[in-house]
Amino acid sequence: MHSVRPTRRRPLHGLVRAASWHRRKLAVVAAIAAVLTGISAAAPAGPVMITAVKARTQLAGGTVLTASDISVDRVAAADVPEGVVTSPDDLVGKTLAAPVAENQMMTLLATTTARSAVSPGHVIAPLRLADSAQAALLQPGDVVDVVAADSEAEQAAVIAASARVVTVSDVPDDRAGTAPEGALVLVDVEAQTATALAQAAATAALSIIWR
Repeated sequence: MHSVRPTRRRPLHGLVRAASWHRRKLAVVAAIAAVLTGISAAAPAGPVMITAVKARTQLAGGTVLTASDISVDRVAAADVPEGVVTSPDDLVGKTLAAPVAENQMMTLLATTTARSAVSPGHVIAPLRLADSAQAALLQPGDVVDVVAADSEAEQAAVIAASARVVTVSDVPDDRAGTAPEGALVLVDVEAQTATALAQAAATAALSIIWR
């Protein structure tokens, strides 16, 4: 009888089988990666984001801005107004030309171009002139007397002498009949005079006389 010799596993054959198995696994992995890459390429890109400075709370016209008045937020670039301020340092120390709403994005157009500092005992007060055409002639730095005219009493009086014009907002276009009456002007006056201006604005039409 012939003895049966045990079959030896050929090392080369094992290596070929292992390589074949790994090739199949690698092919599957490559296919999955290709699918994921295609999905990623087809997905729309997110919006471009930029930094914008916003008003932390509602602020009155004439406010001299401090770091606590403003905040920084990341917003979609498509949603910001032209000229939006991106650094708080560009606004701190500047004076608001008109009121701004809470969370409103800030531009330099919201601030005055005149000096922001006022003398001790003085404030920057809003003044709405009845005549927009008159307001259009004003320039920052002009010194004027503010006159209050009461049509019912048929009286007029100077209620603010030597008020310095800080800034003039855009004169409204009232051709559509939707613009507020008159134009907003900010003036540098004594604190007591600012109170008189606010009281007069509720009952009288305000105008100015150049000095």
